[in-house]
Order: sequence, then structure tokens, then C-alpha cells
Amino acid sequence: MNEPLTIRADSRRFYAAHNLADWAEALPTAAALIDADRAALEQAAKHGFTAAFAFPPFELQMATLDRVIDETARKPAAIPDNQQYREPFLADDWSKTANGKVLQRTDDLGGREWGPYLYVFSPNPIQKCWGLTGKQIHEQFQARDWRGLTVPEYLVLQRFFCEKYGDHRFFEKPEDDSGAHWIWLIDSMDDKNCSVALGSNRGINIQATGINNRERKRAAIGGVVVSL
Repeated sequence: MNEPLTIRADSRRFYAAHNLADWAEALPTAAALIDADRAALEQAAKHGFTAAFAFPPFELQMATLDRVIDETARKPAAIPDNQQYREPFLADDWSKTANGKVLQRTDDLGGREWGPYLYVFSPNPIQKCWGLTGKQIHEQFQARDWRGLTVPEYLVLQRFFCEKYGDHRFFEKPEDDSGAHWIWLIDSMDDKNCSVALGSNRGINIQATGINNRERKRAAIGGVVVSL
């Protein structure tokens, strides 16, 4: 994993290039991590959490979510035509009809609500989560003090990886050659439902499914939140 200063600089460049200058400005440029946070990064690496991205306070993320969706899931990217973004399918329930909404809780966010932070995460799916229900994955993460993806984090990261890889894979080592991904957004979960995301050459699809839903091909990304 890169040094925090490098991660912040890379994140700021991404935001500046995607009409998210206020996100870039909300990240500190030279703040040093305290010893406890450095220890947290070292521990995270032992769990395979070797990727990281810097995010502004969660309140700003949600206040600008419409713009984030436009910039990361709707606007064309410098990728092959057969991988290009289309109108995203967004629904805060499980439906065949988009309603333009997403499910994202606003509490129990592991420190995201306190200020800017690093999300330090696994660049590949957590193997022990395949085939589990959303509730089971949440319980597994909670027992380890891990954090899953939120909707805004997912939107940013899928765009970052799409521009990096030229297709819609999300993982450093894809499970297949489809160039697509299907992921639980565990830190969107409320007491009944959880957002799940599918990214492919058909565009981005985010819907909410019941927390007891089980899908053997849907991956989970784990990580930790480190304050900046």
C-alpha cells in the first residue's frame, strides 16, 4: 500500500478530474497519522487490506451524491466503446423499475461521519463471504471490526478501477474474464435491506435486497476506516 500522503494526492487528483473539487478540498494535504492509526494500517495489511482511497466527510458525500452519480456512473469514460457507461439503474428496493434512489444508512459508519478518512480495503473479495447472506457478512465484519463499502465509496472506486483497467472489473485478481463485478455494499445496510451493485458493459446497477438474501456469485469487500 502507498503512503497516506500519496494516497491523498492520488485521490485529490481523481476528484479534481471528475468535477468533485469540493471533495478534493475537503482532504487534508499534510496531516500526519497518529501512532494508533499507523498501527491500524499495519494490522489491516495483515488481513490483506492493501488498497486505499481517501474520502471527504460522509456528510459531504451524501450532500453531493447526485453529482457523484453523474460523474462516476453516467458520464462517458476513456474506455472502449463496448464497455462505455449507460444510464445507471438505481433503486432503493429490489425492482425491475428504477426509481433513481439508493439505500444508504447515515449512522454507524465507523468514523466516516467524523471527518475525512482513508478507506483501506481488500483489493480482492473476502473468500469466506461467498454464498453468505448480507446479514451473515455484516455479522462477520462486525466481529472483526471491519467495514464494508458504502454507496458513495463504491461509486468512486468502480469508476477509478474502470479507468484503470478499461472495463468493469473491480478486483485486482478477477474471479473470471467477464470484466464485470457483483458486490454487497455492506455499510449501506439498514435493519431490513442492503444495497448491492452490479457493474458491467450494461452500466451500473444498484438496488437494495433483503439482508437475508443469499447469492453465491456476489462478492464482499472488507476494509477499515482510518481518520485523516
